[in-house]
Amino acid sequence: MDRQRLASALAYLDAIRNRLVNEAPMMVPDEYGQRMGAEGERGPSLREVGQRTAETGRRLVSLDQPQDATAADITADIAAGFTPLQYPQAIRDFERARRESDPVGMGLASLAAIPVAGGLVKLSKAERIANLLGKTTESTPEAIIEATQQGGYSVNLPTGTTPGEGLMMGKYANVDPRNMVLESGQPLTESELSEFVKRNEAALGKPENFLGTWSDPESGKTYLDVSRRFEPGEIRKATKFGERTGQLAGYNVGEGASFPVGNWRNFIEGPEFAGRMDEMAAIGRDYLSKHMSKEWWDMHGSSFERVYGPQLLDRLAGFIAATAPNAQPRENLQTMSEYMRRLIKQEPIIQPDYRIPPGQMSRKEGSKIGMESSRAANLRQAEKGNLAGLQKNKVREEALALMGDPTAVVLDRHWARIAEDPSRGIFTASSEGIVEAGADYEALKAAVSKAAEAANRTPRDYSADVWTGIRETIKNKSELFGQKYKGSAIRGESKSYADQFDDLIADKAKFLGISVPEMEKRLRNGDATLLSIMLLTPLGTEAYKQYQSEKSGGI
Repeated sequence: MDRQRLASALAYLDAIRNRLVNEAPMMVPDEYGQRMGAEGERGPSLREVGQRTAETGRRLVSLDQPQDATAADITADIAAGFTPLQYPQAIRDFERARRESDPVGMGLASLAAIPVAGGLVKLSKAERIANLLGKTTESTPEAIIEATQQGGYSVNLPTGTTPGEGLMMGKYANVDPRNMVLESGQPLTESELSEFVKRNEAALGKPENFLGTWSDPESGKTYLDVSRRFEPGEIRKATKFGERTGQLAGYNVGEGASFPVGNWRNFIEGPEFAGRMDEMAAIGRDYLSKHMSKEWWDMHGSSFERVYGPQLLDRLAGFIAATAPNAQPRENLQTMSEYMRRLIKQEPIIQPDYRIPPGQMSRKEGSKIGMESSRAANLRQAEKGNLAGLQKNKVREEALALMGDPTAVVLDRHWARIAEDPSRGIFTASSEGIVEAGADYEALKAAVSKAAEAANRTPRDYSADVWTGIRETIKNKSELFGQKYKGSAIRGESKSYADQFDDLIADKAKFLGISVPEMEKRLRNGDATLLSIMLLTPLGTEAYKQYQSEKSGGI
């Protein structure tokens, strides 16, 4: 069977060569014929043209470096129209498979190259443009021009789809030469339309892109662009896309109205945002001044250091930071205490089979600790005290803030919210409550640091004041600068980590019926957590023994 397929594939290539040599139905450009007829004054015969074409084809699909063909030779062959550029990869694949004695690969390559057998036909750019514009009745030049005269039009040229809903956003900046602007009084004609499609042939051939036209009634100008469609509920995603491509507005097809595209970087660098931060900082400073710890991040000299000792503060800071994302502060500290227990008892930091044992205060017995797999990389770095190795800006900055770095700025979902104004198309990120790691995080940190300097506060402490003010404002008013939020979703107090750690220790001591010093001792020795009694109970001990047995291949 393989020999038969190999023979068929080879016969296929011979058929192409014979067609070129004996039947090539093509005109020979004079200048190319003159170049080929160097040995005399006559031009080449049709047979010579065919032979030369076959040689060119073999050279172009060969995997070897040609020894006798110059760049000028190949360029001339291409310019003369002898090179089948549309399917060279298929022929190369065939040659590679032939050399490797792979009949299946040769057969597949032959199938991919079948259009070549029709006569080395390659559509010209003009033909491709004509095909794009006329594939469906909705994408004909007449349909596009008529709809543009009525105000505007969006159509996917390959399918003829005209969206009935969704958000349309330009793919290129308004000044990009791939767009087209016709001045007032200059009607859109088939010639201009074809020229526009020619500029954007590759983009307009994709299913996610649309040809968009708009006649501005005020200026009289007509605009043509390549637009991308987003779902009706993807306003953030559409707006951020438009911001990156330099748009001023997008178009809501379902509502028949435009929507604004703001500039987030300009906003956070401006005076309005600085005023917002100062307003929230004042609220946060007033709140923190009424509690034991006046500065949110202070860990040295607090109950943290008293319980775990100065030698473990870097690990402690790492575990707090690693477990902070998507957690309220009190919940965050409870989870941290379990990882500190594992560290002290020299257990594996990552325990996939761990379940909350009896004696818990707020976690359900038998449940998992939560999000351990997604936090694993940072938990391992925290175990080593390698705070610089923590992934994502927010986690790394939080650990540094806890260790006392005055330049650290921790930016979370509350900061994402204060830094945007959806009514003006100003969004921090494509998803709500996110400050993107990298350039966006650094840009926002720079704005915060500048405001902190003006307020004569360190970036670490000023950003904590602002965060506290934001949290208390949303919690108490369910809104922030005109944007509605669910205040009930914010649980617990907004005071410092150290104050909340003190509260947890006191609550757990009361829960167990022991003194606070005794509770601190048990935490220090790894005999308890703020989640549960853990290894004090026979069940807790047995659960860990079972985990160790399973990990080592036991029952």
